[in-house]
Amino acid sequence: MKIQRFILINIAIVFLAIAVVSAGFYYVERTMTLKYVGTALNQSIFNLEEDLTKALQSNHADAVQTLLDQSAAIDDAVEVFSLSVDGKTITMSSSRSLSGKLIGEGYRPIADIQRGIREHHLLYAVKLTYFPEAQQESALLLIDLNEEFIFGRLKQIALFYGIALFLVFAVLALSAFLVVRRWIISPLEQIASRAEKQETGYQKHLIEEFSLLDKTLSESFGSMKMQQDHLKEALDETRYLDGILRTVADINQYLLTAKDIHELLSHSCTRLSEHPGYALCHITLKKEDTLVVEAFSEDTTGYLYSGMKIDLNQDQADDLEPSVLAVKDRETIIVDHLEHNTSLGAWRYIAEKGRFGSVIAIPLVENIDKPPMGAITIYAKHSQGFEPKEIAMLEELAGDIGFAIGSFTQRRQLQYHLTTDSVTDLPNRFSLVEALAQESVSALAIINIDRFSDINDVYGIAIGDAILSGYGHWLRRILATEKNISLYKMGNDEYALVYDDCSDMSRCIEFLDKLITLTQKESFVIEGIEIVLTITVGIAPASDRVLEHATAALKQAKLKRHSLEVFSFEFKQEQGNNIAWYKRIKEAVEESRIVPYFQPIVDNATQKITKYEALVRLIDHDGKVISPYLFLDIAKKTKIYPELTKMMIDKVIKEFKGRSLPVSLNLSTQDLTNPDLADYLESTILTEGMGKLIIFEILESEGFENYDAVCGFIDRFKSIGCRFAIDDFGAGYSNFDHLLRLNVDTLKIDGTLIKNLPHDRNAQIFVKHIAEFAHEMGITTVAEFVASEEIFERVKAIGIDASQGYYFYEPAAVLIEE
Repeated sequence: MKIQRFILINIAIVFLAIAVVSAGFYYVERTMTLKYVGTALNQSIFNLEEDLTKALQSNHADAVQTLLDQSAAIDDAVEVFSLSVDGKTITMSSSRSLSGKLIGEGYRPIADIQRGIREHHLLYAVKLTYFPEAQQESALLLIDLNEEFIFGRLKQIALFYGIALFLVFAVLALSAFLVVRRWIISPLEQIASRAEKQETGYQKHLIEEFSLLDKTLSESFGSMKMQQDHLKEALDETRYLDGILRTVADINQYLLTAKDIHELLSHSCTRLSEHPGYALCHITLKKEDTLVVEAFSEDTTGYLYSGMKIDLNQDQADDLEPSVLAVKDRETIIVDHLEHNTSLGAWRYIAEKGRFGSVIAIPLVENIDKPPMGAITIYAKHSQGFEPKEIAMLEELAGDIGFAIGSFTQRRQLQYHLTTDSVTDLPNRFSLVEALAQESVSALAIINIDRFSDINDVYGIAIGDAILSGYGHWLRRILATEKNISLYKMGNDEYALVYDDCSDMSRCIEFLDKLITLTQKESFVIEGIEIVLTITVGIAPASDRVLEHATAALKQAKLKRHSLEVFSFEFKQEQGNNIAWYKRIKEAVEESRIVPYFQPIVDNATQKITKYEALVRLIDHDGKVISPYLFLDIAKKTKIYPELTKMMIDKVIKEFKGRSLPVSLNLSTQDLTNPDLADYLESTILTEGMGKLIIFEILESEGFENYDAVCGFIDRFKSIGCRFAIDDFGAGYSNFDHLLRLNVDTLKIDGTLIKNLPHDRNAQIFVKHIAEFAHEMGITTVAEFVASEEIFERVKAIGIDASQGYYFYEPAAVLIEE
């Protein structure tokens, strides 16, 4: 609220107070006057009452009239005095016109005159009692008050007192107001005016507190003005830094969305130059002894161009580019007031032509442990340089950009390692899988270098890698003219050819045959060593499983010992059959449905059972007995084969524990070279005390790749009483060296020779030589597949010690008791 309004309100309040006080005085004076009038009337009427009573008793009517006239004339407060003898009509009155008239209503007793006057009541009556002639009579004295005299006069008196009081108070209030206005209100108005205008000056006042208030306000406004200036500067700085912060935020977004380094750097330069305080930005990356301009914003000077090189080995320190200094010194370089700079460097030409005031160059580093990879340079419009907070944000931005460049480089390297073979520099299996997902693939061929493991074993891995690299480059040269074939390097020693167009499979096969021939004719010389390669190839037409099919074709070629094989679904069906058998074998092992069947071996001289051979069988869910010819070879290729062998050993030992006849079990070379299985066998045999009852049969048809391991196995178990036999002798390599090098006890001659003895002279001669050689070595012999009496007679005639076959006994789940 303003002071003027406050003053007017207070004046109104003062005058209202004066009016209220005056009204109060008026009321009090009126009350007192009315009380005085009432008292005077009471006294006057009392006197008149006595006189009238005497006159009435004397029966002097003239005297009564005279008294009424005199009293009305004397007392101005009474308008009319009247007398009624009968109480109904006026008998006599000071006003002759009223004589004989009826008495009106509204007359109050004279005792109520005090209250009645205050209530503005004018009619009163007094009862007179008198005794004429010794009789009591009564009369009414009627009094009509003079309204004009009583209330008119009263108003004049009260009004006089009220106006006089009001004027006195008004003069006093006005005097007080003038004093207050001069010494209080006027100083306050001056203080308020300066406060409103925020003036810093002040003056002294009569009232010391006002002087202090004026001074305090002046000092406060001075301080506030300084703070306001500081705040304005801070706001301007904040807005400037906020613009930089938004720029940094936008560039950080580019860090996430940019597809490559060039896009990131280009967007960053453009966005920085859009800041109101900046004019030109360029980013350089270090390459050997130069900085190469990789990206820059719009250059009005026309000096910069993409790929521009800046020499890092400049001699003149004063003329060095700020970006060069930033990279060399590994710190931020700032040059302000470029208009006064006298450098002759090329960068100074940019500043002069573009009318730039300051420049900052910040090194780009991936992390603090690595040297700068380049620099980001910003030319500003103003000459005052750069604020500390601004520099900090730009340095942080440079760090983010440096980290992003490092991440892109690492991503590029990772992409290279993920998609490229490090030895041959060819697209790898990962790239092949992506290529095969394209609809344009027509066929896939997989090339395998034969016996490549031998090259590694003989010459070492370094020579092997050199062969892989050399053959890869050779293939690349051969395929250079083949536009529809792409070359890939798969794992180990395999390469892949992807055909975009192989509508005629015969032409693709013809090319692969030619490639096989060219490979055989080519020699690769590594460190003076000449190596000739041969390859095996599998090819499959396009399908959603072409890689699997080409791999199957290669495997089929290896099994058939062919140089080239085209995928066939028959081979795939065989693989599917193997998978089904694997599941059946696994379930049989888990459910203990792998059981031994026992076939007796009889002495040819006595035809009595001398021992048994335990033959593995699989019992199907329906109770059908499955021959090992259907599942054993498949089982040997899986990890469950050792469990199958252990299960056979456990069940055979359990069956023969406490018996006197020995039993033979078949072991493959895979079993013989399994150290875990050997430990298990030894522990079980020693625990059960079965060493002298166990004969291990080794399949001669499998051959022996590790004589040392096999010999070690034989010696180990012969030391605990076990014996060994070579099974199917004559079916494999027929290598008599086995008999010389292996400490075996028995030879079991293969059934393919035994069953032909009755009609094959060559078989007879060969079997006889085997038997004689074995006997000379102290080794007993057993004829397998003795199925008839004719065969048995031939076996006995040759001198074989024992026989095994259906002529005597078939394999059975239980032992034959003789």
